[in-house]
Amino acid sequence: MAHGHQTPLVMCTTNDLTFVPAALAAPSNASSNTPHHKAMTTFKPQTSNTPSTRPSTTILFPTLPLELREHIYQHATFLGAPLPSYLTLSAADAIHGTDARYPYFLPALCRVNEPTRIDVGLWFIRNTEFGLLYPQHIVHFADFLATFPDVEGFKAIRRLDFPLFGRHRPERGDGNAYIEFMVRCTGLTAVRLKFVIWDLLKRRFNHVRRMPLTPEELEQQTQELLSLERIVQMYRLDALFGLAGFEGFAKMTIEVFPKAMVYTTRGVRTAVPDCWPLMEGLVEWLRRGFERRGKKVEVRLVESVNEGLRWGGGSERGGGGNA
Repeated sequence: MAHGHQTPLVMCTTNDLTFVPAALAAPSNASSNTPHHKAMTTFKPQTSNTPSTRPSTTILFPTLPLELREHIYQHATFLGAPLPSYLTLSAADAIHGTDARYPYFLPALCRVNEPTRIDVGLWFIRNTEFGLLYPQHIVHFADFLATFPDVEGFKAIRRLDFPLFGRHRPERGDGNAYIEFMVRCTGLTAVRLKFVIWDLLKRRFNHVRRMPLTPEELEQQTQELLSLERIVQMYRLDALFGLAGFEGFAKMTIEVFPKAMVYTTRGVRTAVPDCWPLMEGLVEWLRRGFERRGKKVEVRLVESVNEGLRWGGGSERGGGGNA
């Protein structure tokens, strides 16, 4: 939001109150903290012992119902346009030395003052699906969430997407950084995990090793898919059942790019085995695991249109539907 649209300030006498934004001054009779009428965080100004000769003014904005405040934020921040529903965090969000309270994607309205940052920031987090690429980016994103009181920043997360989940296998003895972050977000309702066929072979390919192979090398390196048991162990997928204790968690999507073509040194194009049946087994394993823990979760299998990143969200074929 442009600086010219910042909330005007109310200036009181020097001996009475410090400068307080008019729209955010603490009310004298704050409303209850129920989910549907939650008063925003405010900071009480310091007062002197000298009685004021001016009449006190109660600002009602902080006592408005949460839904109404969020409607106002929507129009003040995006001028009535739809709220961006998907945001991919990139390397630019992990620059060292930047203020963790103000990542670049946060609406400019958050810079009015600290109470506004908290109220608008939590609204923005609740309504955005965050795509986290690399495990190291999680550290910086968690630092941002930790700037909110208590654990409100983590609790505000509703939807998470991990488009490189299959690429990053935990080191021996380590947990899965993606899953460890998920279980900190106790308000989570939906997650998406992506795998690519190259992640599921016993011998992993990289861009160099995908160069033409001899027929014998191709047969050896592409005809062996990992077993379901090995995938569960390798990615520490048992830890996903920690989400079963979250009241609102209801949906998990497994996205997969299931097959690919490679060429031999003789120019023969050969299909890498389709991993779709293997992923169907994973979906069923997850569904049953949640059920055994008393949690009904919709676990879906969808086919990705490519093996690359999905910056805009939701760009897959729904060919798999519900597995």
